[in-house]
Amino acid sequence: MHTLIRCILYTAITSLAVCQTLDIETLERLVIENNYQLLARAKQINIQHGKLSQSRKLPNPVLGFVSGSGADPETSGMISQTIQLGGKRKHKIKLSELELEKVELEYEKLKLEKLTVAFQLFVKILHLQELKSLQNDRISVAEELLISVSKKVEAGKLSPAEHSRAKIQHFQEQMKLNVLNTELERVWISISALYGGEKTSFDYAEGDFRHIPIIARSNILDNSLAIKLAELSVDIQRIAIKSEKAEAIPNLDMGAGLKRSDVPGNTFQIGLSISIPIFNRNQGNIQSAVFGLDGKAFALKSVESQLMSEYVNIKKELDLLYSETTTLKEEIIPEAQSAYTIISDGYIYGRFTYLDVVDAQKMWFLSRSQYLDALKKYHYNIFELNRISGNNNQTTFKERSNHE
Repeated sequence: MHTLIRCILYTAITSLAVCQTLDIETLERLVIENNYQLLARAKQINIQHGKLSQSRKLPNPVLGFVSGSGADPETSGMISQTIQLGGKRKHKIKLSELELEKVELEYEKLKLEKLTVAFQLFVKILHLQELKSLQNDRISVAEELLISVSKKVEAGKLSPAEHSRAKIQHFQEQMKLNVLNTELERVWISISALYGGEKTSFDYAEGDFRHIPIIARSNILDNSLAIKLAELSVDIQRIAIKSEKAEAIPNLDMGAGLKRSDVPGNTFQIGLSISIPIFNRNQGNIQSAVFGLDGKAFALKSVESQLMSEYVNIKKELDLLYSETTTLKEEIIPEAQSAYTIISDGYIYGRFTYLDVVDAQKMWFLSRSQYLDALKKYHYNIFELNRISGNNNQTTFKERSNHE
C-alpha cells in the first residue's frame, strides 16, 4: 500500500497516466533473463558441455581391405585400434571438466558484473527521484518567498529589485527540476538497455534509499569469483602438465585380420605397432606447461593482492560515508532547518533581510542534498563490495539496518 501511494503521488506530479514500478528483485530477474551478453555467455556453457562429451569418446577402430590380382591373387582385411597409454584420455576428460567449470564461473562473474551495473543505475534512479522530491520542496519554498516578497513590495517595505530576485530564483528552481527530469530519463534508458527493454517500460523505482545496510565482516577471499577463476586456472594448468607428460608416452596400435590366397590358403594375422620416443618426447610442450603454471600462480597472487587492496579502500570509504550520513541526518540538517525556520519567520516581522532568508534556505537544502549524495555513494560502494566478494546480495533496499 505504501508503494502504491508513493507511485500515485509520483505519477500525479509527473503527469503520467499509469505507474509502472520497478523494484530491485524485478530488475535482477530482467537482467538475468534478457541481457544479451549473458545469453551469449550461457551458450558457451552449452558448447563446453559438447566438448566434454566428445572428450569421453574412444578413438574409432580402423578397417583396412586390400585386394590383389595376378596368377596368385591375395585378399586381406584387417581391423586396428589405437590404445591410448599414459592416462591421455583421463587427463583430457579432466581438462574438459575443469574448462566447463571455468566457463560456468565466467558466466557467474559476468552476471555479477552486469547486476552490479544495473543495481548502481537503480541507485542513481532512486537518488534522482529523491532529488526531484527535494527540488519540488525548493520550488514550493521559492514560491512562498516570492509571495512574501511581493506583499512587502506592494506595501512599500521592499524595493522592486527584491521582487525580481525572488522571481528569478523561482525560475531557476523550475529549470533545475527540468534538468533532473532529463537526467532521470537518460538513466532509465541506460538501465533498460541492460535487459533489452523499452525505455518507457517503467517510470518509478521502488526502494528504501535511506536505509543504510550493515556491512558483513567476512573474508572476501572465500567467495570471490575472480579468485576462484584464478585458482581454477592453476588447477587446469596442473592437469595440462600431466596431459603433456602423458603425450610423451607412445600409443599402442593393435590390429587383427585375415589374409586369403590360393596358396597356402587363409591366414590369420595379428599386428602390434608403437612409436619409439627417441627424438621427440614432447619436451618443449612439457616445459612450456611448467612455465605456464608459474605464470598462473603469480596471476593468482596478483588477483588476491588487488582484491584485498580494493576491499580495504572500499571499507574505509564506507566507514567515512556512514559517519558523514549520520552527522548530516542527526546534526547538520536539523540545525539548518531550525535556522531557516527562525530566519524565515523573523523575515515576516522585518528582523532579517531577504538575503538572510536566501542564505538560510540554501544552507538547509544544501545539507539535504549532501545527505542524499552521501547515501548514493554508500550504496554504490556496497554493490562494488558485493562484486569483488562474489556476493549477489541486493537486500540493501529490503532490510532495516541496526545502525538506524
